[in-house]
Amino acid sequence: MEKSKAVKSFIKPKAIWLDKYHVYTAENIKQVEVDSNGGKEKQYEFDLATYDKDEYIILEMQKNKQENQLAIAQLAMQMGGIQNG
Repeated sequence: MEKSKAVKSFIKPKAIWLDKYHVYTAENIKQVEVDSNGGKEKQYEFDLATYDKDEYIILEMQKNKQENQLAIAQLAMQMGGIQNG
Protein backbone atom coordinates (compact mmCIF):
# COMPACT_ATOMS: atom_id res chain seq x y z
CA MET A 1 0.00 0.00 0.00
CA GLU A 2 1.18 3.48 -0.81
CA LYS A 3 -0.28 6.50 0.99
CA SER A 4 -0.18 10.08 -0.26
CA LYS A 5 -1.33 13.05 1.81
CA ALA A 6 -2.87 16.30 0.55
CA VAL A 7 -3.36 15.16 -3.05
CA LYS A 8 -5.07 17.87 -5.13
CA SER A 9 -7.49 17.55 -8.02
CA PHE A 10 -9.86 19.79 -9.96
CA ILE A 11 -12.33 16.88 -10.06
CA LYS A 12 -13.95 15.52 -6.90
CA PRO A 13 -12.61 11.98 -6.43
CA LYS A 14 -14.80 8.98 -5.73
CA ALA A 15 -14.21 7.30 -2.37
CA ILE A 16 -12.98 4.18 -4.21
CA TRP A 17 -12.02 3.45 -7.82
CA LEU A 18 -9.81 1.01 -9.66
CA ASP A 19 -7.82 0.27 -12.77
CA LYS A 20 -6.61 -3.04 -14.16
CA TYR A 21 -4.11 -3.68 -11.33
CA HIS A 22 -4.85 -1.28 -8.47
CA VAL A 23 -7.54 -0.09 -6.08
CA TYR A 24 -7.51 3.55 -4.97
CA THR A 25 -9.26 4.96 -1.92
CA ALA A 26 -9.72 8.66 -1.16
CA GLU A 27 -10.35 9.85 2.39
CA ASN A 28 -10.71 13.23 4.09
CA ILE A 29 -11.99 14.82 0.87
CA LYS A 30 -12.43 18.56 1.22
CA GLN A 31 -12.91 21.43 -1.20
CA VAL A 32 -10.29 24.18 -1.03
CA GLU A 33 -9.78 27.48 -2.84
CA VAL A 34 -6.37 28.13 -4.38
CA ASP A 35 -5.05 31.47 -5.65
CA SER A 36 -4.29 31.20 -9.36
CA ASN A 37 -3.56 33.90 -11.92
CA GLY A 38 -5.02 36.64 -9.72
CA GLY A 39 -8.18 34.66 -9.03
CA LYS A 40 -9.34 31.76 -6.94
CA GLU A 41 -9.92 28.23 -8.20
CA LYS A 42 -11.81 25.49 -6.42
CA GLN A 43 -9.92 22.23 -6.00
CA TYR A 44 -10.31 19.10 -3.95
CA GLU A 45 -7.70 17.95 -1.46
CA PHE A 46 -7.66 14.40 -0.09
CA ASP A 47 -5.55 11.55 1.25
CA LEU A 48 -5.01 8.78 -1.30
CA ALA A 49 -4.17 5.14 -0.64
CA THR A 50 -3.08 2.91 -3.54
CA TYR A 51 -3.32 -0.88 -3.21
CA ASP A 52 -2.52 -3.78 -5.50
CA LYS A 53 -5.85 -5.48 -6.18
CA ASP A 54 -4.80 -8.68 -4.41
CA GLU A 55 -3.57 -6.72 -1.39
CA TYR A 56 -6.88 -4.87 -1.18
CA ILE A 57 -8.91 -8.08 -1.40
CA ILE A 58 -6.85 -9.65 1.42
CA LEU A 59 -7.35 -6.60 3.65
CA GLU A 60 -11.08 -6.66 3.00
CA MET A 61 -11.23 -10.36 3.84
CA GLN A 62 -9.81 -9.56 7.27
CA LYS A 63 -12.80 -7.33 8.02
CA ASN A 64 -16.13 -8.63 9.21
CA LYS A 65 -17.65 -11.26 6.93
CA GLN A 66 -20.68 -9.28 5.78
CA GLU A 67 -18.62 -6.21 4.83
CA ASN A 68 -16.18 -8.51 3.05
CA GLN A 69 -18.82 -10.11 0.85
CA LEU A 70 -20.11 -6.70 -0.23
CA ALA A 71 -16.62 -5.36 -1.10
CA ILE A 72 -15.72 -8.41 -3.19
CA ALA A 73 -19.05 -8.25 -5.00
CA GLN A 74 -18.43 -4.55 -5.76
CA LEU A 75 -14.96 -5.31 -7.10
CA ALA A 76 -16.28 -8.15 -9.23
CA MET A 77 -19.01 -5.90 -10.67
CA GLN A 78 -16.52 -3.11 -11.40
CA MET A 79 -14.21 -5.59 -13.15
CA GLY A 80 -16.99 -6.58 -15.52
CA GLY A 81 -18.90 -9.20 -13.58
CA ILE A 82 -18.23 -12.81 -12.84
CA GLN A 83 -17.65 -15.04 -15.86
CA ASN A 84 -19.79 -18.17 -16.11
CA GLY A 85 -18.31 -21.33 -17.45
